[in-house]
Amino acid sequence: MEGIGTEYNEYIAEYRRNQYGIKNIILKYFKRNTCAPEQEQPFAESHRWLLVFAAVVILAVAVGAAAAYLVGRAGPKGYHDYTVQKQQYYVEYSDEYPYWDVLTVEYPILTGTDEEPIEHLEQINAKLYDIAMDRINYWHLKPDDEVKHLQEDYSIFCSDVECNVTYHSQYLVSASYKEIYAPISPVWYVYITQRAMTVDLLTGESYVLKDVLRLDEDFVALWADKFNEKLGEEMIAPADEIIFVDWFNCADKELEPYYEFVPFFYVTKEGNFVIGVSLDPKVAGISGSDPSNSTFYTELTPEEIAPYRRESMFWNRYDKSESTGEVLRCKDKQDNIWLGDQASIWDYWEE
Repeated sequence: MEGIGTEYNEYIAEYRRNQYGIKNIILKYFKRNTCAPEQEQPFAESHRWLLVFAAVVILAVAVGAAAAYLVGRAGPKGYHDYTVQKQQYYVEYSDEYPYWDVLTVEYPILTGTDEEPIEHLEQINAKLYDIAMDRINYWHLKPDDEVKHLQEDYSIFCSDVECNVTYHSQYLVSASYKEIYAPISPVWYVYITQRAMTVDLLTGESYVLKDVLRLDEDFVALWADKFNEKLGEEMIAPADEIIFVDWFNCADKELEPYYEFVPFFYVTKEGNFVIGVSLDPKVAGISGSDPSNSTFYTELTPEEIAPYRRESMFWNRYDKSESTGEVLRCKDKQDNIWLGDQASIWDYWEE
């Protein structure tokens, strides 16, 4: 499977409660001031102002209740004037290791304004950077004992990460990361993977797929149908859907020694959801072969995934989001000499 990789009723009730309260006060007042309680009398001219006053009070109560309702539904203000600048971590043949390293890692950095400083800015930027460096940390910068042993066979460690900020509102920033990396050799050990992150600008927290959606068999059946539709053929048979249930829930004990399961989602500029899972090999799962892609993803609309929503602050943010902020492309972005678009490795494998 290579290459796959929103109250009105509350407002009305409140209005009615206030309206009837005002009405009772007015009736009691006029009953005390009528000339003959046992028969109806026309109001004197001096009392006409009371009708005007009553009308004004009722209108004010109605407007106030409506305003309180709207404020209660509007949610927090959020941030409307921030910038996302894409940057690149770049290393080419450093002398720090007994093997060469070539790294071109694109990642986003948020900047607020003096008028709207983002409270959790450092926390958010750290998350967006760390996810860009995930595989590089695993295979290169922060190796465990197994990886350290494997590094004895490295000739070059190479990684190329492309970041795309797909959605940005007053509450949320969503980014996708696509990476091509190669432990040992950037020819025979090449892997393609994908991951994503959606951060809450108000809290600094990030949202993971399992906390946003119910990843059960019904959801996976829908997801698989959309996946097959995207490819134009049945790549995932109904009998195989249970496998993806395990992958989305990181519960495949048979493959766990060989792969890390990375469920992910990001929001598109249209407000749709790209949902997928990557199988990132561990030391026991790598082998010399042609470039390998074990990423499976497809796009779904908000209406399609609505039945599978979990209770999450994410949906409160998403439902009230409006596009804002500005994304700037990376300045002086370098192409990876081994795994970039123009690298000769692709000609090698085509031949």
